[in-house]
Amino acid sequence: MTCSWTLRGRLLRWGLLVLAAGCISALGGQPSLPEPKMTFLDNGEVRIGMDLALGGAVTHLSCKEHPGNLINSADLGRQIQMSHYSGPWPFVAGGKKPHPAWAGLGWNPIQTGDCYMNPSKVVEHSNDGREIHIQCIPMQWPLNNVPGDCLFETWTTLEGPVVHMRYRCTSRRVDTTLYRPCPQELPAVYTISKLWRLMSYTGERPFTGEALTHVTNDWRKPWPWTRFVATERWAALVNDADWGLGVFKDDGGEFHGGIHGDGRSEDPKHGSTAYVAPIHVENFDHNIVYDHRTEFMVGRLEAIRRHFNNVATRTPPVWRFQRDRQHWVVRDAADQGFPWRGEWRIRLGARKARLESPTHPWRAEGAPVMSLEIAVTGQVTAARVFWKRLGEAGFDSRRSLLVELRPDGVYRTCRLDLAASPEYRGLVIGLAIEPASDSGPGDEIAIRSIRMSRD
Repeated sequence: MTCSWTLRGRLLRWGLLVLAAGCISALGGQPSLPEPKMTFLDNGEVRIGMDLALGGAVTHLSCKEHPGNLINSADLGRQIQMSHYSGPWPFVAGGKKPHPAWAGLGWNPIQTGDCYMNPSKVVEHSNDGREIHIQCIPMQWPLNNVPGDCLFETWTTLEGPVVHMRYRCTSRRVDTTLYRPCPQELPAVYTISKLWRLMSYTGERPFTGEALTHVTNDWRKPWPWTRFVATERWAALVNDADWGLGVFKDDGGEFHGGIHGDGRSEDPKHGSTAYVAPIHVENFDHNIVYDHRTEFMVGRLEAIRRHFNNVATRTPPVWRFQRDRQHWVVRDAADQGFPWRGEWRIRLGARKARLESPTHPWRAEGAPVMSLEIAVTGQVTAARVFWKRLGEAGFDSRRSLLVELRPDGVYRTCRLDLAASPEYRGLVIGLAIEPASDSGPGDEIAIRSIRMSRD
């Protein structure tokens, strides 16, 4: 089994399709959930509530324009909640095997609870009226009453109609295997199905005011959601009057989302739901401390776009590998893992390694130069740098250039003029780097930073 999103699409906790029939019937009836134990922040414009009986997941969001709750909680796999993924597939703990419908998800702790309706446990929380801080032990979604071997934390503040949320997963796994990269929901966001229109800008010229896209999906297919690149780094679930909830991730670009079911209901317990999630693909180490931020805004679509465009970072990306991978991933090789020591050190092996950047859009003409601060030991004398443009599914050697390396273990800054290739144009959404010469056991590549710039 793999953690492919095609499989996840078949099995995703839609709630939706087989949860009641599968997990609940396996229990012989509907299990009882604890009474809600809510903690709220309210600044007069927006009100957000976390249920401390359900891992501190967000189960309520409303505002003065819409006093009704926008968050769907038909089962423990919805809400606004943290959700992370890694191997093995299937994941077995203490002799307990995953529910067959969800075995392909692998290691999957989520904030609210598991598919058998066992809630996660809050271990610490505080609310001083300005910030809510919650720590919880999540549950492994596919297993029956198995706590996650990690700690989830959230910090929440309000600013006008905007919700700022900071997230941290501290992994405490005994299994030290570095599994292949998996997509992470950052976070998973489920709303009432009245907010059925998934809107975003997905075009070539972000921040220019061009028309938005209604991202559609077919929830009856095995893969129910649409994967898309939000080139302004936000998406919104809105109603027919263009009012709803926006989600913004400044360091991202890939989103998944859509509507599930035919209902268009304001009932937070309705089976139909709308969904959106910012996504990063990550190597999720056994001891990783994984931090990220996401912002939410309630309001009219044009106001959501205007606010997120005003706060978005518009300079070309710079990745500094001082404390983590900066959302890059390593394939077919191993790196030093956590804790980080000011650099990203990759140990090469028999297979050709590949380093891949996160999805992050930038205009080619605005960043024609790549500066790579790198040290190499062993036999590697060159690397091939690939780029991927909007609408392209993968990397291709026709869109690549070589950079020469000196394998003496000394850090140097290599500058690559990507504009020398006629294929470097338009909206670029990601990079990949591969050794372009033979490598042997013990060969290493160490990178301190990668910078895209105009000169």
